[in-house]
Amino acid sequence: MSPRALTGLIAAFFLAVLALNSYYIVDETERAVLKRFQEIVKTDIPPGIHGKIPFIDEVVRVDGRAQVYELPAQPYLTSERKLMDVSSFVIWRVQDVQRYVTVIGGGGANSSERMKEVAHQRLNARVAELLRNEFAKKTVQEVVAGRKEVIADAVVLDLDDLDVPSVSDDEDAPEVISAQEAGELPPSEDAREQLMVSVLEQVKKSAIDDFGIDVVDIRVKQVDWPDEVRGRVFERMRAERARDAARHRSEGREGAEKIRAAAERERTVLLAEAYRDAEQIRGEGDAEAARIYAEVYDANPEFYSFFRSLQAYRDSFQGKEDVLLLDDESDFFKYFGRSEE
Repeated sequence: MSPRALTGLIAAFFLAVLALNSYYIVDETERAVLKRFQEIVKTDIPPGIHGKIPFIDEVVRVDGRAQVYELPAQPYLTSERKLMDVSSFVIWRVQDVQRYVTVIGGGGANSSERMKEVAHQRLNARVAELLRNEFAKKTVQEVVAGRKEVIADAVVLDLDDLDVPSVSDDEDAPEVISAQEAGELPPSEDAREQLMVSVLEQVKKSAIDDFGIDVVDIRVKQVDWPDEVRGRVFERMRAERARDAARHRSEGREGAEKIRAAAERERTVLLAEAYRDAEQIRGEGDAEAARIYAEVYDANPEFYSFFRSLQAYRDSFQGKEDVLLLDDESDFFKYFGRSEE
């Protein structure tokens, strides 16, 4: 290859590099600023293809979409001095890209991922502090159930194992409501919702001014007992359920005994009344039969005596093998005698 051809090839290479470095593309999901000698000369660049000075201008891109950042679980104290592990997350996006790059990026050529890590660290410290302050104003019942009232189906546990003072005895007991009534209460009466709204309002104001970040929402994902007391809580819950089950079984056995006793008593009463009615009817029948016999006897005593004797003969001699030995002078055979001619 001749020196002239080699020079042309090198010149073409540098021209290609210069051409490739003279423009940049901003995606629709990105926010970008243009730096010149570490000074921002163009901010909030719209999506598309844009030109720049090669090797002098620098484009810093950040993700413009909403980001979800989960804060690590942290222990917070409630107003009752009860320790709770709280997991939460923050939804945020870049609002002022120039301030975001300047404050979070520190003025240097930081990558988008590195700036995101720094933003999470800043938000973590600020959100955790505000959550700690808000949890200190709420009771366990409010941060777990979201209600000042006690839901009738819920079991509220008091952890004596934490060795901290509980709510004073002279404090008014919370109102007890049903699960249906709790579901019908407006969100404005939800203490947990109020807590998250309050934290969001405070973080939102400062995050835009300080970091150029718009905090869209802050949510408390889970509230749980710490690991060191969770086992004791579950044991106490099991003991409570076992006591409730034993009480229900005892009440059931007592109710069953009452039902059986009432049924047995009713059975005895019914049998006694039936026996009484049967004896009364039987007595009335015997009396009626005796009256009829008396009337018949008074009408014709001789015929009545003959008729009764025939009945006695029929009852005594029901088969050919029946034998009856009596004196022939007995009144039983008085109608067997031959009549005198």
